[in-house]
Amino acid sequence: MRVPQLSEVVVRRFTGGDAAGQTATLVATAAIGSSFAPGLMPRRSIDQAIATGVVGATQYGLVITVQSLAADLARALVGRRAAAFARPAAQAVVTTGLIGAGALVERSVPPRPGEHVRRAFLRTMGHRASWVGTASLIVGAIDAADELAASRGRAGRPARVLGSVGARLVGAGIASWSISRYHRTDDPGVLPAPVDPLMVALGKSAATGAPVADSLPPVARSLALGAAVSLGLQGIAHADSLLCRGVAAGVRRLGPGYRPYAGAVGHVVSLGVLAGGILAGIEYANRKAEFGGAGIEAAYTASPNVRTVSGGPASGVDWSTLSREGVRFVNMALTPQQIAETTGVPLSQVQAPVRAFVGLASAPSVDARVDLVMEDLERLGAFKRSVICAASPTGSGYVNYVAVETLEYLTHGDCATVALQYSLRPSFLSLDRVRIGREQNRALLHALEWRLRAIPTDQRPRLLGFGESLGAQTLQDAFLFEGARGFHRVGFDRALFLGTPATSKWASQWRLSRDSSDAGGEIVEVASYDEWMASDSKERDHHRYFLLSHHEDPITRFEPALAVQQPSWLGPPDGRPPGVPRMTRWYPLTTFFLTGIDTINAMSVVPGSFVARGHDYRADLARMVSVAFGLPVSEPELLKIERALRRREAEWAERRMAAEQLERTKEAARRLLRVSELG
Repeated sequence: MRVPQLSEVVVRRFTGGDAAGQTATLVATAAIGSSFAPGLMPRRSIDQAIATGVVGATQYGLVITVQSLAADLARALVGRRAAAFARPAAQAVVTTGLIGAGALVERSVPPRPGEHVRRAFLRTMGHRASWVGTASLIVGAIDAADELAASRGRAGRPARVLGSVGARLVGAGIASWSISRYHRTDDPGVLPAPVDPLMVALGKSAATGAPVADSLPPVARSLALGAAVSLGLQGIAHADSLLCRGVAAGVRRLGPGYRPYAGAVGHVVSLGVLAGGILAGIEYANRKAEFGGAGIEAAYTASPNVRTVSGGPASGVDWSTLSREGVRFVNMALTPQQIAETTGVPLSQVQAPVRAFVGLASAPSVDARVDLVMEDLERLGAFKRSVICAASPTGSGYVNYVAVETLEYLTHGDCATVALQYSLRPSFLSLDRVRIGREQNRALLHALEWRLRAIPTDQRPRLLGFGESLGAQTLQDAFLFEGARGFHRVGFDRALFLGTPATSKWASQWRLSRDSSDAGGEIVEVASYDEWMASDSKERDHHRYFLLSHHEDPITRFEPALAVQQPSWLGPPDGRPPGVPRMTRWYPLTTFFLTGIDTINAMSVVPGSFVARGHDYRADLARMVSVAFGLPVSEPELLKIERALRRREAEWAERRMAAEQLERTKEAARRLLRVSELG
């Protein structure tokens, strides 16, 4: 048996061992540069590191898998006993075929408006195959020269060393060029961060609440952290490979008759272990989030002593079942005195607003929760108000305080807001609850529709709709394939949706076929109050259902299709909406990862400091509630309301923080007392 020389071992370690490893290294290194593309939101160093590591590791894994399959096919074509030059030649033939097939597929499925993701997947895979095949062909030529030299007795494999160095230099050059280009600060597509004196005084970025110095991550630090993330991911992949080989070896020893299937069994077992670990992690995160969402904060230790809210003296809903967000919602209802002080309306003309909320723990099923909240609306006097707003909460059960309080100010308390909880987790962990939220909203609106029909027309409250983020999707998707007709069917007079997720099927259908979904032009999507005011005044008169969606809000952009399909908002640079960087290009998988990371930074707020950026809609919200719900108000009164909204949010945040600190102090004192008693 031939013993490899030390020089050969060193070269094999340095070059990645084969053409597949060199090609994967070249592509992955070049792809790292694309991970530094400007996103919709500023990125912290740790976010950039995660993006760089995941992009590099993913690209490497995908390329080496494709190349390994191509190498296996080449070996099958020439056999095991072929001459040294025959295998590289067969590899070149296979790779050339891969390039040609990829180009043919890419050309045969050009982009179309509203195309299915499957079509985009085929086109992207075709483009990807051509690109990777070209890189493989170059590296394979170098490898073939190396094999030919080795067959003639030349040691050291200089061609492979030079080729590997060249591949790394080319990849690093592409990455360096991309990074330096992306770090320009004069991109006209990037919106300046909104200036807020309070946040500047705190040393925070007005756009995200992150430290200003960390808004643009340093390249060296990000690359170092990204390399660590990438190594970690590759370590997991290596461990998975070791497990697979170990299981396969065990199968071969214990069952010689199953030797042909040993590799498949190893892969199944290793994938099962990996999937089990991932599922266990998701389950742990879900349970932890649900535990936090179900808990009641120290600031709300007693049920509200108000007869117009759920959990109060007149309610049939158990206060302890409302969850963290439900308890906040009912406790933060405005009092008639607060409304009168802010609006200047005599106290005798102000009512206590109704807030009805039913939590997941309040009743065991959708029908039971709907029945319970309808009974509570009757008890609380909701059907005697002029306005009833059906609000669909976010995943955790949160209903935007600014929107609800604005409605209560504008109606002088003559309103009722009703919400049903469908999850205890944050929205990004509640995607599996969308169906329940949608069905629950359908049942609630059906019940409201029939109850309102029983009221004489001249005494019937106006029915409004409101939803934010995942709440917008769960309310909109209750009207799939209906467009504006669905709103008319249930009696929605007006509606307002904040930050509609890109995964909303109703919104996607409306955007693709506005004429059929909204023949009367009643639905409008705007990025701000100013943008709506700048539209044609004749069109504004028809608008009744509003989608408020910031151009740079990643929640409204992030969807699985980004992995294989170029979105319209990353089209020609000159036609992109404000806030979308002009120099950023769409890259398969990479854009998906970067936009996903942007969603983490989309909602970082300082209580009482309102901005209009990302997924934070508070700065425009009072004006948009007035417009969308048809509740006009004078400019001086609106300014008073906005100041009161900011002040209340800051005060409630301070109250919660103080109560939490006090509770921690009490708990520490109790522990100290127990220790002293034991001593």
